[in-house]
Amino acid sequence: MTASPVPPHPDQLARVEHLLGHFEQLEAQLDQVREGLTHSHRLATLGTIASIIAHEYNNILTPMISYAQLAQAKPDDVDLQRKAIERSLSGALRAAKISSSLLGFAREADEQHAAMLPAVIDETVGCMAREPQKDGITLHVDVPEIQVAMSPLNLQQVLLNLMLNARKAMLRGGGDLSITGTVKGSLVYIHIADTGPGIPDEIHDRLFEPFVTQKLDTASNSHERKGTGLGLCVCRELVHAAGGTITFETEPNKGTIFHITIPLADDLFETT
Repeated sequence: MTASPVPPHPDQLARVEHLLGHFEQLEAQLDQVREGLTHSHRLATLGTIASIIAHEYNNILTPMISYAQLAQAKPDDVDLQRKAIERSLSGALRAAKISSSLLGFAREADEQHAAMLPAVIDETVGCMAREPQKDGITLHVDVPEIQVAMSPLNLQQVLLNLMLNARKAMLRGGGDLSITGTVKGSLVYIHIADTGPGIPDEIHDRLFEPFVTQKLDTASNSHERKGTGLGLCVCRELVHAAGGTITFETEPNKGTIFHITIPLADDLFETT
């Protein structure tokens, strides 16, 4: 004869419910810490490129001021007045685009769950402030006009970190930076490739861990702030949270490629 199971004591049930409630609170606190870290990293990234931004604004303002002074000195020169207005308008539009991209990147969060890939890449390039070709870097973008299942702000954070790393790796000798994308089934494959010196063997296994940084000879650009060592760690967390993956392959003196997979946005499948 099989004995009937003994029901749990009310005190035991109460303790289990208390522990479950405690775990839920810890999970909520962990989510808050994770969101805070992500936002803090965005602000740190802005700090990292602060000198680039200041330098680029100076490049924009200098010709605007020079043309304005010339036009002021020769008020009857119609051609000069026109050139001064054209240069001022062009510079103001360029500065406004940079500012708009940076303000969007600095916000705490967005509520969107899908991002149009080409638009996010365009915003990311705007956040870099300085056009890559000015540093001898040729930028090539070839991605499909699709939506990925990731918030625009988070995707921008991932792409900006990878693009800044690529820029830093190629500053001394220039090179090529390419961002390409393909769709296979329900996944989008994004590849960010540079022709820099590659990633040292000794940090391959720890590259996505916190506080791991790559030492580069950037003596000619010593005015730029060093990173926090959290960039790739945050990138991995953001990509994983979107249901994707991030890996890399690298070869000495030939460059590095980061491979990202992200699911397509659901609404695309609902319309097919």
